[in-house]
Amino acid sequence: MDLKWEYDELFESFMEDYNSYKNNNMSDRESLARTFGEYETVLNEGEMEKAVIHVLYGELLLRQSKVLVTAKRRTKEDLLSINLNKLKMEITDDQFKDILVRKDEVLQELDMKKLDYCPEVRWYYFEITDKVKEYFLSQNLEVLSQVEIVNNILERFKRDCMNTLSENITIKTTLLEMLLLNDIPLSENIRILKSELENFDFNEVGEQLSEDEKLDLSIRIKEVLSKL
Repeated sequence: MDLKWEYDELFESFMEDYNSYKNNNMSDRESLARTFGEYETVLNEGEMEKAVIHVLYGELLLRQSKVLVTAKRRTKEDLLSINLNKLKMEITDDQFKDILVRKDEVLQELDMKKLDYCPEVRWYYFEITDKVKEYFLSQNLEVLSQVEIVNNILERFKRDCMNTLSENITIKTTLLEMLLLNDIPLSENIRILKSELENFDFNEVGEQLSEDEKLDLSIRIKEVLSKL
């Protein structure tokens, strides 16, 4: 006999698994997709389980800088499909009030999010830029050589560089920016990175980047190349 989920326990379990993926260096979008996949069968266990998972999925979707257009549509449909009469019979009055408020907030705020039209699961432009900067600054810049710093960054983001072209070029642009910003003497090994920036074709990224993001990255690349 399967044990019945408790309301708070299900929230905590979902978040624990989500954060576990995040701690394994996955993007918000991939972490959420993987976590949701693990709980798809739980959705059928009761109206409480269905409500909690869809509401929490929506809340975590809102943390992303953009929302995939199909994910927005599906999430709204899922939230509106919750049977409130059934739900009220499965949880306490306080829990019912809590889930209703959270559901309504997700529905409201989803309409204010920027939309993503590219189905590829990836780091978003500003998110991966911030991650690279954060990891770069965690390096012991006083001790490590430029070669060691570059190798550390590229190893840390190896999986992401191989995932999509937008992640690859954004990571390498940010890496070069940080080297220049921190006045780290550059050696010959950066010629490969420089060449990638010089030969980068924005037409190849498709919808992985928005037009605004392409413009921003274009300016950044030009500034970096002018300083190399």
